[in-house]
Amino acid sequence: MSDDDELDFDPAWQGARLLSAAGRELGAQRDGPGAAVAAVSAAPPWGGDEAGQAFEQRYRPVETQVLTAWQQLAAYVESLGDAAARAAQDSLEQP
Repeated sequence: MSDDDELDFDPAWQGARLLSAAGRELGAQRDGPGAAVAAVSAAPPWGGDEAGQAFEQRYRPVETQVLTAWQQLAAYVESLGDAAARAAQDSLEQP
């Protein structure tokens, strides 16, 4: 890096840490309230009649997709923060 392109390490490091923390918090929300929603819907509260079964058929795949995507997004955001922290650290080590 040239002197003009020098990275201000402290804000970059803090931003990376906050991004990682945001990913962990997003994962905690998935594991807390997200899991609670899944638990409540495990015994379909909409009933077992024809309408309830039709709703279940359409609801369950969407619920699964949303909860899976939520967890994947949380992991991705956390990994972005980790990568940004490594990049900031690497910038200090370059001549």
